[in-house]
Amino acid sequence: MEAVLEGMAEYYSVELSQKIRRGMAINAEKCLATGGNVALGYMIDESKRFVINEEESPIVKRIFEMYLAGSTMAQIIRYLNENQIKTSRGNEYNKNSIRGILTNKRYCGIYTFNGTEIADGMPRIIDDTIFAQAQILMEKNKKAPARTKAVEESYLLTTKLFCGHCEAAVTGVSGTSRNGSLHQYYQCVTNRRRGDCKKKNVQKTYIEDLVVNKVKNLLTDENIDRIAAKVSDLCQKERNTDTIKCINRQIKENETATNNLIKAIESRKIVDVIAAQIEKRQAERADLEAQLAKEKILRPDLAFEQVRFFFEKFRHGDVNDLAYRRALVDTFISKIYLFDDKLVIICNAGEHTKIECPIGELSGSPMGQMVEVTGFEPAASTSRT
Repeated sequence: MEAVLEGMAEYYSVELSQKIRRGMAINAEKCLATGGNVALGYMIDESKRFVINEEESPIVKRIFEMYLAGSTMAQIIRYLNENQIKTSRGNEYNKNSIRGILTNKRYCGIYTFNGTEIADGMPRIIDDTIFAQAQILMEKNKKAPARTKAVEESYLLTTKLFCGHCEAAVTGVSGTSRNGSLHQYYQCVTNRRRGDCKKKNVQKTYIEDLVVNKVKNLLTDENIDRIAAKVSDLCQKERNTDTIKCINRQIKENETATNNLIKAIESRKIVDVIAAQIEKRQAERADLEAQLAKEKILRPDLAFEQVRFFFEKFRHGDVNDLAYRRALVDTFISKIYLFDDKLVIICNAGEHTKIECPIGELSGSPMGQMVEVTGFEPAASTSRT
C-alpha cells in the first residue's frame, strides 16, 4: 500500500502545494531563504537571510578564475576532486555542478525565485564583469562543434528485475551491430561479471512490453475496488499524526495572537509596534501552513472514490507513452524474476499478487495467467520453482 501511495502522491499534490508556494513567495519578496539546498559559498543566518560562507566563497572565485583562464570543465573537475573539494551537497563535482555554478546569478548579487530576479538581494561573491565574461565564454563553447552524443537509453525494469536462476540483479546493456543498428538487452549481472550464470539475455523492448501489458491487465474492476478500499483505509489511519496535530495547534495559537493584535490596533494602542508584530505573525502562519501542506502531501487524505478514479486513469493509459509505462512499473511492481522459460512478476496489489508469464519467441505474444499467492520466494533454480 505504501508503494501505491507513492505512485499517487504527485497526482494529488497540486492543490496542497499552493500553500507551500504562497509561503515561499512571501519569503522570496524579502530575499529570504525558501528552503532547499544552499548554493556553494553561502549560508543562512538566524533571520533566514543569505550570508557569505567565508570558507566556501574562495572555491567559487577559483572556479570562475580557472574557467576564464582557459581551463576546460574537465580540468576544473579534476582539480577540485583531486583536492577533495566537495559540492554544497557534499558530492564530487561533475559537468552539471560546474555549469550550475558558472550560470548562477546569485553570485553577482541577484536573488532569483520562480522566474523573478531582485538586484542586490544577495551578498555578492563575483564581480559583474567576471560573471558576464563567463557567460560569453560558455555560449562560445556551446556553439563549438559538438562531439558525438551517446544514444539516450531508458531501461524501465532496472532495480525491479532479478535473475530467476541466481537471484542477482538484471540490468540493461546495449551494443551496435556492423550496420550501425542499436540492440538493447537485459543481462544478468553475475553472467556479465563472471560468466557463472547461464541466464540468456532478453530483448529489452519485448520484455518491457510484456511486463507493461500484464500489469495493465491487472487493473480489473474487482482489483481496483479492492486496492482502493485498502489505500483509503490506510490514509485514514495515518492522517491524524502527532506532527499534524502539533502544527494545527500552532496555527490556532497564531490566529488567536494575530486577532488580539488587531484588537489592540482598534483600541489605538502603539500602532507601529503592533503592526510589526502582526507582520511577523503572518510570516509565521505562512511557514506553518507550508509545513502542514508538506505533511499532508506525505499523508494524503484520499477517499475511496478518489483512489478509484486514480486507478481508472491508469487503466485507460497509453502503453506506448514512456511516462505512463514508467508510472505503471514504479507504482505496481515490487520485483520481477526472469527465467529462460517464464517471467514472474510480484505486484504491489495486496497479498503479494503474482503474475506468471511464459516466455516464447521474441516475435511472439505469450499470454500468462494471474494467480494469488502469499510470501512468494524465488527458487535458486528453474526446476525447484
